[in-house]
Amino acid sequence: MSYVDEYALSRSSVFKTLLGLFLIIGVLYAFIVQQVFVNSESFHQSRLARQLLEEKHEIDSIAEYGPQAVDQLLNKKKALNAPFSYRFISLSMDQSSHLYPAYPGGYRGSHLKLKDGRQLEIRIRPELLEAYRKSVLPVMMMGVFLPVALMFAAAAVFAIVILRKLQHVNQAMNRVLCGEKQVKLPVSTADDEFDILAIHLNFMIEQMEKNEASMKSLTVGIAHDMRTPMARLKLRIEQLLDNRKHDPKIMEELCACHDDLELTLSLFNNMLDIARINSGQQSLNSSHICLSELSEEVVEFLRPLAEQKHQTLYFRTDETCTLNGDRTLLFRAIFNLAENAIKYTPEQGSIEVIVDSLGVVIADSGKGITDKDKSRVCEPMFRADHSRSEPGCGLGLSLVEAIAHRHNMKILFKDNIPGLRARLYMVF
Repeated sequence: MSYVDEYALSRSSVFKTLLGLFLIIGVLYAFIVQQVFVNSESFHQSRLARQLLEEKHEIDSIAEYGPQAVDQLLNKKKALNAPFSYRFISLSMDQSSHLYPAYPGGYRGSHLKLKDGRQLEIRIRPELLEAYRKSVLPVMMMGVFLPVALMFAAAAVFAIVILRKLQHVNQAMNRVLCGEKQVKLPVSTADDEFDILAIHLNFMIEQMEKNEASMKSLTVGIAHDMRTPMARLKLRIEQLLDNRKHDPKIMEELCACHDDLELTLSLFNNMLDIARINSGQQSLNSSHICLSELSEEVVEFLRPLAEQKHQTLYFRTDETCTLNGDRTLLFRAIFNLAENAIKYTPEQGSIEVIVDSLGVVIADSGKGITDKDKSRVCEPMFRADHSRSEPGCGLGLSLVEAIAHRHNMKILFKDNIPGLRARLYMVF
């Protein structure tokens, strides 16, 4: 996957950190721009106030030449669209006493008493300030929002670049966890920190594969080499057991040795079978299989074992299910699951084998498996605490899982209350 979705971006700590940093910078920048705007408006207003004062002095000096000169000057300024408005007003004597010769009405206006007794109000035209705000405010707003938007985009792009590189690492490690071999992370010519990480991970994966291959080779080699002398030892014990002249105690010990050797040979054979199936060395004799018929054969084969424990073994077909696979291996997988159900179900219990469109279900009324052990029961040599008192080597479910994997199936475990429901699930 070469893209990064919104969910991955929202979870990214890099993106959140950059977004928080840029948000702080954006707030500070907006505050600075706001102060610049306020100061620039104050400067503009102060300039207009100075012009207003100069305008007042000019009209006051022209007033020396009489009212007509003042009227001509005002008409001329109005015609030239001057930045001020002019208006004659009348003031009472008590108001004008402290306004003479003029008083500042702030930066917006001022009053001037002419020698002919008239009061002239000179004010800054309000549309000038509004025009200044309308021309400067959009520039200031763009000066705030455009950098903030660019910083947000930069944070998103930077986070996406980082996430894409990390995504390659996560995908490669997921492939390793799923059992894929010869996984290599791409190393670019940039020689950056991600390339160094990829080199280290590639070396680690290579060493893990070497160690795993060495361990498998050693285990399979030991199992293969030990199987022959143990088979010979088993034959010799069987020959001794055929001789009835031995002491009964010796015969009893020989029988125990024979059973232990049988269990050990079964362990080694299962180890070799799991290794061959997982590595693909064992070819599948593929044929069209009806799971109902195959499961019914397993039930009939195991029915005497269930009857020895006074158990009830049911078989039911809810829906037909067919697939292409190795009949022998699938028989072995269903057999192991059903045999385990019989083994761990107490006397007078019940076991049910059900075939539906999704696969096979083996349900029992036995001890069941804890939630903690459900994820580990398929590990080689793993045995739950309650199963250690029963004979076995802990490889039966590992073999079932290997067979299921070769047939594109999964093995699932759920509680049956009481007991366990084991399902061979076909993955479509």
